[in-house]
Amino acid sequence: MSKRFQGLGVALITPFNADGHIDFPGLERMVHHVASSKAHFLLALGSTGEAQLMSHEEQRRVLDFIVEVNAGRLPIVAGFDAGGGTEAAAERIRSWDPGGVSALLISPPAYIKPSQKGMVNHFRALAEAAPVPIIMYNVPSRTGVTMAPETVIELARSCPALIGLKQACDDLLAFRAIRAGVPDSFVLLSGDDENAIPMMALGGDGLISVIGNAYPDAWASAIDLALFGSVKEAEVALAPFAEMLSCIFEEGNPTGIKAVCDLLGLCGPSPRQPLVPASENLRQALYSAIAALDVVKSTTSESQS
Repeated sequence: MSKRFQGLGVALITPFNADGHIDFPGLERMVHHVASSKAHFLLALGSTGEAQLMSHEEQRRVLDFIVEVNAGRLPIVAGFDAGGGTEAAAERIRSWDPGGVSALLISPPAYIKPSQKGMVNHFRALAEAAPVPIIMYNVPSRTGVTMAPETVIELARSCPALIGLKQACDDLLAFRAIRAGVPDSFVLLSGDDENAIPMMALGGDGLISVIGNAYPDAWASAIDLALFGSVKEAEVALAPFAEMLSCIFEEGNPTGIKAVCDLLGLCGPSPRQPLVPASENLRQALYSAIAALDVVKSTTSESQS
C-alpha cells in the first residue's frame, strides 16, 4: 500500500531579489516548475528555503503563497521551528494554522543539545499539540545532536502522529536499524541527494531533495525506479548528475542550487544575508555540469529515436 510522502519531495528554495526582498514572481515560477513535474510532494520553509532567515510574518506569507500557487497539485509539508523550550514550542504549534499543509517537518532544537530522553519528551509533546502529522528531521550538522535509532523507534511506535523521518546523515547502519524497528507504515526519507539510492536499497521510501528544484522530473523518475526495486537502474539514471553533486554544496546550501536555478532561467541567484551568491568559480563549475547533462540528454534522445 502506498504511504504518504513517499517518492520525491522537493525542498523548495525561496527566491530573493538582490536587495534581500522575497521575489514572489520567482517563487511562483519555482512552484509551477515543481508542482507540474513528476515530483510527489513539496517541502516549504525548510533550511533550503531559508526559513530561518525570514520573520514569522514572512514565513506565513511565503507558505500561503506556495499553497495558493500549488493549487492542490502536490501535498505540502512545511518546516516548523520548534526550537527553544518544549512547552513554548508546543504552545506555538498548537496555535499554528495548518491551512493547505498536510504535515510538518521538525528537527530537534538547535544549540540546546537535548539528550535522547529529552528528544523523546520533546517530540511526544509536539505530536500531542500539532494540528497535522509530523515528519521528524534528524540533521546533526545543523542541530548538534543525533537522534539515535532507539529514539526514533520508540517515538515511531508510541506516537501515531509521528509518521516519518527525514534522515540527513550518512550512517547506513543506523538507517538499517531504524527501518527494522519502526512500523511498516512509517516513512523513511533520505535528506541527502547523494545518499538517496543507497538508503532506498535498505528500505527507504524516498528523498527530500535539493537538486530536485532544478531537475524534478529526472529525480522523481529515478526515485520511482528505486521504489519499485530497480535500484541499479535508478543509479544509472542519476549517474549523469555526479559532476553537479560533487560541487553544488561546496559553498553551502542553498547557494549552489540557487546558482543552478539562475543558470536555468528559473529565478535569481541571491540568497539572503549572511548567505552570499555563488562565486564565479562555482558558477562556472555548475555551468559545466549543466552543459554535460544537456549532452547526455541529447545523446540519449538520439539513441532512442
